[in-house]
Amino acid sequence: MNDKNIPVQRITEIQKRLSINHDIIYHQMKGLCPLYSPIRHDFFSLILFEKATGRHIIEGKEYPVHERQLHMVFPGQSHFWEYSSEADIYQLFISGKLFERLEGFMQFPALVYRKKPVIEMSREDFRTFVHEFKDIGDELKNPSPVMNEIIYSKMKIITRNISREARKNAEYLDIYESHPVLFDFMTLLNKDYRPQRSKKYYADQLGVNANYLNILCKKYFEYTATEIIQKHIAEKIKCKLEMTEEPLKDIAFDFGFHNYGYFSGFMKKYTGLTPKKFRETTTSPEK
Repeated sequence: MNDKNIPVQRITEIQKRLSINHDIIYHQMKGLCPLYSPIRHDFFSLILFEKATGRHIIEGKEYPVHERQLHMVFPGQSHFWEYSSEADIYQLFISGKLFERLEGFMQFPALVYRKKPVIEMSREDFRTFVHEFKDIGDELKNPSPVMNEIIYSKMKIITRNISREARKNAEYLDIYESHPVLFDFMTLLNKDYRPQRSKKYYADQLGVNANYLNILCKKYFEYTATEIIQKHIAEKIKCKLEMTEEPLKDIAFDFGFHNYGYFSGFMKKYTGLTPKKFRETTTSPEK
C-alpha cells in the first residue's frame, strides 16, 4: 500500500519522544490497544501477541490475530490492527541501519518473510521469544558499557530463531529437505548488503548450473532466480527511496547502477514509476 496520505512514523521521532538514542526500542502493551489508521514505519517492527483476538492488516492483506504469534512489519510497509479482546503485546522497533546488519542472519530474503509475515509458535518457543524481548528491554533500562554488544547478540539470536520457526512451516520444510541449495541461495542473497545482480554469480558460489538454479526457483518459489534477485534489490531500493533523502544518483551507484538511465528503467519496471516519481508519490506530505 504505497499511499502518500499514509503518515510515516520514524524511529527518530520515537527516540526523541522517549529521550533515548538506541537503535532498538522495546515496548510492551496491555489491554485494548487498537491501531485503527494505517501507518508506515521507517524501521523493522517485531510484534509478539501473547493474548489477542482480532486482525492485523499489513500492506492491505488481513491476518487473523491470536495468541502465540510473531508478526513482522518491514521498513516502508503500512499496517494497522483491530482487537475484539484485551491483548498482551511485546514489540521491538529496530532502526533501518541495524536491520540492514541483522538481515544477513535471517535465513531468507525479506521478500519471503513479506509473503508470510506471521509465524505461529508453540508455547515453549513463544516463551523463548518473550524472554529475549524482555531481556533486551531490561538492558535498555539499565545501560552498561557492554549494553550494545549484549543487545546485538540477543538480536542475532532472535533473527536466527525467526528463521528456525519459518523452517518449521511444512511448505518450506519440504523444499529445504529436498533442495537445500535453494535455501543456501536465499541465505547467500540475504547476506549480501549490496546484492549482485547476476544469477551466474550466485550459481558459481553454490557450485551449481545457473539454469538449474533458475528452474528450481521457478518450480518452488514461482519466480526464476533472476526475478528473485531483481525483486530483492528493488525492495531494498524502494525502502531507500521512501525512507531516506539520499540523492538518487548516490542510491543508484550504491546498488551498482553506473548508468542512471538503466537504474531509472529498472525501478520503473518493478514499481511502474521512475525513482524520482516513486519518491514523490510515496513520500508523506509531512516529510
